[in-house]
Amino acid sequence: MNSYTSTRTRELVTVAIFIAIIILQSWVPALGYIMLPTISLTIIHITVIIASILVSTRAGILIGFVWGVNSLLRAIFTASPVERLIFQSPFVSILPRMIMPFIIGLLAAYLYKKNMQTPTIGLITGLLGSLLNTILVLGAIGLFKGADFAAGNNINMDQLWPFLGAAVMANGIPEAILSAILTPILLIALERFGNRKRIS
Repeated sequence: MNSYTSTRTRELVTVAIFIAIIILQSWVPALGYIMLPTISLTIIHITVIIASILVSTRAGILIGFVWGVNSLLRAIFTASPVERLIFQSPFVSILPRMIMPFIIGLLAAYLYKKNMQTPTIGLITGLLGSLLNTILVLGAIGLFKGADFAAGNNINMDQLWPFLGAAVMANGIPEAILSAILTPILLIALERFGNRKRIS
C-alpha cells in the first residue's frame, strides 16, 4: 500500500511539473519554439512525448489536453484573426494534442516490453510523435476549418490539401528531425535523474 501511495504521489508531482512546463512553453515563445532565420520550429510537443513515455499514457493525454487548452486560449487572446478563427475550434486546438500522446504512450509501453533501449525508444517516439502532431493538427484544419483556412491564405479549396501537405514538408519534417534528436537526449537525462524508467 505504501509503495502504491509513493508511486502515485510521484506520478502526480511529475505530472504537475510537466503541466507547469507546458503552460510556460505555451505563453513564452522562447521556451516553446526555436526561431531560425527562415522557419520557427515548435518544441512543445517534445514535452508531451516525454511525459507519455516517462510517466504514463494517461499522463501524456492529460498534458496534451492542457497544451490544447492553452492553444485555444492563445487563439482567443493573442492570435491573428485567421489563427483565432481556426484554433478556437477544440477539434483543431485540443483533440490532435490528445490523440498524439495516446498513440505514443501505447507505442512506448510496447517498446519497453520488448526491452528496447531508451535511446532507440526516444528516437522512434520523438520522430513519430512530432510527425503525428503535425499531421493531426493540419488534418483537423483541413477537415473542420478548411474553408476558413483557405480564405485566410487566399487559396482555392482545391489547393487546400496540397497547401497543407507543403506545410508538413516545410515545417513538419524539420520539427520531426529535431524531435528525434532531442527526445532521446532528454529522456536519458530524466531517467538517470529519476533512477527509473516508466512510472506506470
